[in-house]
Amino acid sequence: MVHFIPCLTVFSQSEKDTIKYSLSFIYLVDLSDTYGGGEMFMGELGISRSWYGASLSYGHFMSQDDFVITIPVEETGFDLEIPFEEMAIMKMGTLSLTMIPIQGERFSAELLFGAAYARAEWSCFKSVDYSYDIAEGRFTSLSKDYQLVKDSYFGYQAGLRISYYPLKRAGLELNARIQDLGGRGTFFFVGGGFSFKL
Repeated sequence: MVHFIPCLTVFSQSEKDTIKYSLSFIYLVDLSDTYGGGEMFMGELGISRSWYGASLSYGHFMSQDDFVITIPVEETGFDLEIPFEEMAIMKMGTLSLTMIPIQGERFSAELLFGAAYARAEWSCFKSVDYSYDIAEGRFTSLSKDYQLVKDSYFGYQAGLRISYYPLKRAGLELNARIQDLGGRGTFFFVGGGFSFKL
């Protein structure tokens, strides 16, 4: 006599093939001299599946550059030094595709490449008007003129993100990326922050 025993087979999807979401909060320092350096606070939302994914980020960049204009005074043979301060503020957004060549339960490394957009406001030096008393060795009047430049920039970014999760859903992140905003400036950001698996 032959007996048939019904059975149920369940196929489970690999953990690497499931869709994963992450949220990062990052502090970055600009090592370029585009605006004299600066810093950016950024939030980034990532989605991935297997070895590929995408990320969307939004950040606030601020830079303050101090420099000195030197004016030679022929009558005395010395130079006048006039200090200036310039400030730049940018709102930056990126949309990137990601490739994940190294991934594990606690450690992963991602390569990013995509588009970058920035809306900038830059208070920059325009001119200076002064009078100087040589006998007393001081300025009798000094007027600095600045202009506010507003513009939008579009370009690309490429970068590397390394994440380490000592906890199941909370970890640390190291980040490095280059952003080229259409010939209007190239930034090299390096920093880190916190990353969370959603």
